[in-house]
Amino acid sequence: MRSRLKGCLLGVMLASHTVVFADEAQSYDDALTSFVQGDVQASYLVLKQVLRDNPDHLPSKLLMGRILLIDGYVGEAIDELEEVLLAGGDEDLVMPPLSRAYLFAGMYNKVFSILNRHTLSDDARLSVTLVAGTAHIRLNERDAAVRLYTRTLKDFPDSLALLNAQTNLLIDLQRLDAAQQILDKSLQLDPKAPFTLLAKGKLVAAKGKTKQSLEIFREAYAIAPENPATMRAYAGALAEAGEYDHANKLIADIEAQTPGDVQNQLLKARILALTQNQLAADKILRELTERLSLLTDEQLNEQIELSLIAGIVAYLNKNYDMASTELNRYIGKRDATPEQLGMLTDAMLRTGAYKDAAKLLEKNEELVVKNLNLAQLNCELFMLLKRPFKCEQLLPELTRRYQGEEQFAVLQAKLFLNTRKLAAANEILRNELADSDNEEVLKLKIALLTDRRDFASALTLAQQLLTRFADNIDYQAITADLLIRNNKLDEATVLVNTILEDEPGSVPGLVARSRIQYYKGNYPAARRAIDDALKMDKTSVAARVLAAQIYLASDMTESAIEHLVAAKTLDKKDLRSRELLLNIYRKEGNNKAALSEANALLAIDRLSPDYHLQKAAILNELKDAEGAKTQLNMVYALWAKEPHKLMSLARFQRRAKDFEGAMKSYETAIRLVPSEPLPYMDMAAFQIKQELLNQAQLTIEEITQRFGPSADVSMLYGDLAVARGSLAAGFDFYLQALQQDSAFTTPLLKAFTLAKDGVKRQALITYLSRVTASNPDNLFGQNLLADLHYLNNDYTKATPMYEALLTSDKLTRRAFVLNNLANIYSLTSPLKAMALIEEALALEPRSAALLDTKGWILALDNDYLGGLGVLRQAYILDASDPSVQYHIAYTLAKLDRQQEARELLEEHDTLAKQFREKSDAQKLAQAL
Repeated sequence: MRSRLKGCLLGVMLASHTVVFADEAQSYDDALTSFVQGDVQASYLVLKQVLRDNPDHLPSKLLMGRILLIDGYVGEAIDELEEVLLAGGDEDLVMPPLSRAYLFAGMYNKVFSILNRHTLSDDARLSVTLVAGTAHIRLNERDAAVRLYTRTLKDFPDSLALLNAQTNLLIDLQRLDAAQQILDKSLQLDPKAPFTLLAKGKLVAAKGKTKQSLEIFREAYAIAPENPATMRAYAGALAEAGEYDHANKLIADIEAQTPGDVQNQLLKARILALTQNQLAADKILRELTERLSLLTDEQLNEQIELSLIAGIVAYLNKNYDMASTELNRYIGKRDATPEQLGMLTDAMLRTGAYKDAAKLLEKNEELVVKNLNLAQLNCELFMLLKRPFKCEQLLPELTRRYQGEEQFAVLQAKLFLNTRKLAAANEILRNELADSDNEEVLKLKIALLTDRRDFASALTLAQQLLTRFADNIDYQAITADLLIRNNKLDEATVLVNTILEDEPGSVPGLVARSRIQYYKGNYPAARRAIDDALKMDKTSVAARVLAAQIYLASDMTESAIEHLVAAKTLDKKDLRSRELLLNIYRKEGNNKAALSEANALLAIDRLSPDYHLQKAAILNELKDAEGAKTQLNMVYALWAKEPHKLMSLARFQRRAKDFEGAMKSYETAIRLVPSEPLPYMDMAAFQIKQELLNQAQLTIEEITQRFGPSADVSMLYGDLAVARGSLAAGFDFYLQALQQDSAFTTPLLKAFTLAKDGVKRQALITYLSRVTASNPDNLFGQNLLADLHYLNNDYTKATPMYEALLTSDKLTRRAFVLNNLANIYSLTSPLKAMALIEEALALEPRSAALLDTKGWILALDNDYLGGLGVLRQAYILDASDPSVQYHIAYTLAKLDRQQEARELLEEHDTLAKQFREKSDAQKLAQAL
């Protein structure tokens, strides 16, 4: 009994499940039938019911994913399709729609992953390949798409879809011959295939044969008169040919066949624009507005195509906020056309959404490059948003498409100016645009000339521009600014007054007025004008920078810094504000802040040698030797082919103690210009400095062998001899250099330094006596000769020579001649000595040597405390001078402070040094 009852219950349960399964299967079948018949909404409603009852029904989930994708709910579609895949769904069924969903979502790597990681059936592989090709195109990887299609065609040479995709892509790349070859294969397979004919028509149109292309589109339409693609292509061709009535009739047929067809609505709007038929446009607007007003928000969201219609209506009605919202919603779910993209971009710009507009154009790059107006707008937005590199990425494709067109040349010049590629901008303006009187071209030429500081030429063009557009206040301001920079301040003042009379709050006018006063040195008036300008516009970077310059000139550094910080905040890529801040911080010794600005400048312009050198100097001061070396290596890379700059770099590297880098720079310079002696000579001098004496000798010998003897070579031999401790030999080489070139002052000064220390002093006196006797105008030689007599304590010869020198207006070292005379007279005529030293100090008030002389004169005149005070000032300026040390010790001894005097001499080891009064200092030390 129990088993029979159990069997009955089981039968009831099975029957119940059979009914459920049958209902579920029937519902899915109904949904699938509706879907195949194009009734997507009915299919969606049935599937919704099925999945509510059985959320795991995989066929329904797969079909639901496809419907959600069609309606534009890409994220929801991906969720459904991925769940089917995770539940074990067939990859060949799931991957084609899932790849399209990834494409619409911009998840291109996932599209490529499907193709690369899964083994699919032929049909599925072909479907995903076409999607992957589109993904490459959207990434502007068109060559990659061509390669993908080419590889796949080897396996599927008879796939019309693949052949047509390759043909269309090659046409877009302007590779028309290659496109023709692929098209020929398609035509061999099926010359009457509608999509093949569409590709053929596109290729013929690309070759400029518009009439022939119209006939091909007509043929495609005749074969498939009810296919929306052939109908739209034919209607578009008719519109381009000016056959608006015929095109409108065809549009009406599309409308009758597929009411509300999105592309048809767009084509209709396009024809209205072409015919400027305002009445008809108003009629369609009214019809569309009424139609949309009957829809609920939910219906609008469910039918994504209606967003496009709503956007078009809003745009034509100049409701740009609504147009932006609806068109953006639609384009976010669908592939855009150039017309849609242009309409949405314009709507965004009209509402001030510049960044969003730039992102939109960037996302739809493949369409942007097909339309020069869109491309120019895109680039100008990127430049406005300080992202010109994005425009540079488009340049190769734009060059291929538009090279030779003036509009494109203007775009290139503008981009090159923006990215500081001034030579490239100049090349275009001087060649392609040389004869253009286009307003935009004149502005670009003015900007370039101004940047190159050719203010005179820039002013000429600005005045031409102002003649054509006399009432343009911007051009008035540009002209005024250039008048100022040409120091035509009166003319500039007249023009600025005109600007401010017409528009008292004109920021450019107020800035120009401030600049005039700044140039005149009237800083209070300049500050007032620039402050007025900044009240009107706090966001003007140019005004902020000028304000900083004015405040710096007024010694108001903190205010200047405030303006510069504001300027760099307003424009993170403004170079001038950061350069000024860097200079201020370095002068203040704030190396950490200076380093921050150097890093910011390098982030803007990584190829600037000057910024790398400045950063290296800062790091060197911060004792970061490795960091400084890294920066100098960067400069080496930038200057690797410029020998003279490499030599400058080597000297910088020497100061930074990057000796290895310096040697590398010298060696590279020599390799680049082996016929020039200067790099060899600099390297030899460096080797001597580094005590690489044997290497230096080899280098000097090579110089002699290559270029022959010279005064420079003799001086190098002298430096080498001195470095080896052969001072007399060194002196002889210096004298030899002077005999080879008597006007060469460097070896003379080196010989004088040795003579001053007692090395062959009389030989130099003999040489200078002969030279000055034959050339009475040689004041420099006479001064050195007088100094040698002074060092010999031969005042009877030194005094008349110094006094004769003071009678010349051309004497350059007057203060020091006066100083030596004062020293001579200090023992015999203190009053005369004091008068001479006061005259000298009037010329050089911060000279340690002169203060030392004054203090010594006071001490010798028994004013020990007064003398000690002045000598202390000299010591602060130069504590290493043995004469100052001796004079202070002498004065301390006279003040009965013998221990301090002795400690001072011992601390500095004064007696070990060579100086004129050394014998007197030795006597003092013995007395102490």
